[in-house]
Amino acid sequence: MILAVTAAYLAVGLGTYAAWQISGNAAWIDDFFRVPGSLLMVSLSLVQVVFAWRVRGQFSRGEPLYAAWQLIALSAACDFVATLAIQIFSNLGSNSRSQLVRQCGLTVGGPVRFALLAAGLLFALQVYRRSGFLGRLAAVDWVLLAGAVLYVMREFWDLWIALQHGKKPDWAEIANWPVDPLLCLLLAEAMLLHRSARRMGPGWVGRCWRAFSAGIVLVVLGNVSIWAAAYGYLPYPWSNIGWYVWLPASAAFAIAPVYQMEVIQKAGGERC
Repeated sequence: MILAVTAAYLAVGLGTYAAWQISGNAAWIDDFFRVPGSLLMVSLSLVQVVFAWRVRGQFSRGEPLYAAWQLIALSAACDFVATLAIQIFSNLGSNSRSQLVRQCGLTVGGPVRFALLAAGLLFALQVYRRSGFLGRLAAVDWVLLAGAVLYVMREFWDLWIALQHGKKPDWAEIANWPVDPLLCLLLAEAMLLHRSARRMGPGWVGRCWRAFSAGIVLVVLGNVSIWAAAYGYLPYPWSNIGWYVWLPASAAFAIAPVYQMEVIQKAGGERC
């Protein structure tokens, strides 16, 4: 249902993009992301936090994966708070207050959220390592990871050049500098968890970690589109295509704990 609803929203959203290009009226795409797009992202973040906490509740304190899912659930809670701040509350009040709310949302939903998620996935990897099922990255994983690392290096190079030319970043921009390095770490962790789960045989467990991997890849692509637009590598109006990446990214993060809950309900003791 999550995938079907997201696919339907994407189809409608791309239709509004086409309508904007044909009519020249930007209200088509603006209205889509202001109301239906915002509602979808808030709903998906709510699904993520509800199911992440439900999965966390299936493990007792002291069980190997309790700490992992507690951190993942806290990360999901940060994402929900940030989505509300960016999609809903930043549109209320004065311009200065709205900007502050948006900046706080980006910080909570960026470095704070991804740091918690990275810590949670690290705990999960330790469980696979202790059980002897820790996998290895495949060639395609290394290619994706290398691409993400090259992007981060180029991004910081462009930032360095901008700083040399007098750019003065504010506190919100500085606070979000760790986001892309964290995403590289998360990508490596999620792909390694996926490979580790596959060593145990096919099943829903692997789908959980694969969904996290997909979500992280899509977030990286979304950040690449923002960077490319900001530095003139992706000209207008093609730069607006990047907006649509955040919808399937939110769906991927929402469906990951749902897959894990399916494992617990259908397979009983299979919780790792």
